[in-house]
Amino acid sequence: MNGFKPIVIVLTLFAALHAFGMVWCISGGLDAARSDSAAFHAVADPLRSKSDITDAGMAALLANVEKRSKVHATVMFSYAAVHGITAIGCAVGAVVLRRAGRKAI
Repeated sequence: MNGFKPIVIVLTLFAALHAFGMVWCISGGLDAARSDSAAFHAVADPLRSKSDITDAGMAALLANVEKRSKVHATVMFSYAAVHGITAIGCAVGAVVLRRAGRKAI
C-alpha cells in the first residue's frame, strides 16, 4: 500500500471534489429558470413601466428567456453528469488501488 497511498488519497480527494461539483451543477441547473427570469424582469420591467416596449415585444422577449433558461439548465445538468461520472471513476480507482495495495502486502 505504501506506493499507492498518495495516489489513493489524491483520487479520493478528486472524487469528493467532483461529487461537490455535481451537486453544485444540479443546484445551478435548478436555479437557472429563476435567475434568468429575475434578470429578465430587472431589465424589462422598467421598459414596460415607461411604455418603451409593446406587449408583443415583451411576450417575444419572455419566450426567448424561457428558451434560454432551458438551454442553461440542460448545460448545467450535462456538466453535472460529467462530474458524476468522473467522481465515480475516481472513487472506483481509489478502491481498486487500495485493494491492490493490501493484496501486495
